[in-house]
Amino acid sequence: MNRKTNKRFLAKVAAIFIALAVFTAAASGCVNDNAEDNGMNTKSNPVATFSIAAQDGSELTVRIELYPEKAPKTVENFINLANSGFYDGLTFHRVVPGGCIQGGGYRIYETDSGLGLDTPETAVEPIEGEFSSNGHPENDLKHVKGTISMARTSDPDSATSQFFICVGEYPSWDGEYAAFGMATDEESLNALDILAKSRYVYAGNAFQTLPYPLISIISVRVQ
Repeated sequence: MNRKTNKRFLAKVAAIFIALAVFTAAASGCVNDNAEDNGMNTKSNPVATFSIAAQDGSELTVRIELYPEKAPKTVENFINLANSGFYDGLTFHRVVPGGCIQGGGYRIYETDSGLGLDTPETAVEPIEGEFSSNGHPENDLKHVKGTISMARTSDPDSATSQFFICVGEYPSWDGEYAAFGMATDEESLNALDILAKSRYVYAGNAFQTLPYPLISIISVRVQ
């Protein structure tokens, strides 16, 4: 290869590399633009991992992605409780067949004479209800299978630590309770299918559909 040919060859190689660099940059820009156009959240949300002792003695794992952009005070409250160990050892005390399973307020345990009941020693202050009928239209999360939401009394700002996880669809709850996260992975949804079939007994007052055998929260941690 003579000197003139060598110069032409090097010029062509340089042109190819420049073209590839331009194409790569353009392609990268297109990917980012599409992600924004589709409303995809490129920042990872916190994920709550539940370890649950099911009625058959097995340990279920439910992972729930939390959405602070929908309910920031609710998510902050839940993370603080979970990572302090507040929920560890508490019991799911209510099941709505086809609707939800509720916990976060009591520890129920077996005794020789029946069931015993404890409440957490740590008092939890009520938080604002972050749902649309209470002045928070930004929270448009639906109560479908996998949704986690805060339980409350008739006072919209009375939620403390109790939550429920939907095992089916319940549209009448949309906009009336502070939903703040969602389970979507296959393992978690399969675990909810098992919880949805929980047997229950009537135990009066707040425990009219108490899951029995008992279902306990082994731990909840958020990362």
